[in-house]
Amino acid sequence: MVMPMCSDGNNDMFEPQPWNFSEYSDTCYKKWKVLPQQDLIVKLYGGKDIPTASNIVFSNGLLDPWSSGGVLRSLSETVVSVIIPDGAHHLDLRASNPDDPVDVVIARNFHRKNIRTWINKHNKSNRKDR
Repeated sequence: MVMPMCSDGNNDMFEPQPWNFSEYSDTCYKKWKVLPQQDLIVKLYGGKDIPTASNIVFSNGLLDPWSSGGVLRSLSETVVSVIIPDGAHHLDLRASNPDDPVDVVIARNFHRKNIRTWINKHNKSNRKDR
């Protein structure tokens, strides 16, 4: 899976390093004899075009550098996005801590609410099927 790693050297702590797919591809081939396909993830999984998906919460802590590649808006009633301005990578999925930012606590409650809804809906449909 191609995951671009780059930096402009201005907005982060890293030295400038532009993204160069050709160089990345050459390195993959030299190390593993694999030629990566830049759009394979989109071909296999549809990228962010997932109209048949359901029961997904895309959680985006904006302190996480990966958030720029995240799903940043809800796509349907059951495929929703949560933006956590003071959240970092997986912080909302970890155990609670008294130092958690308020928006992380709110996100956890949102996750609980959605999971309960999904489970209840599943259980209700299973009762009807009997």
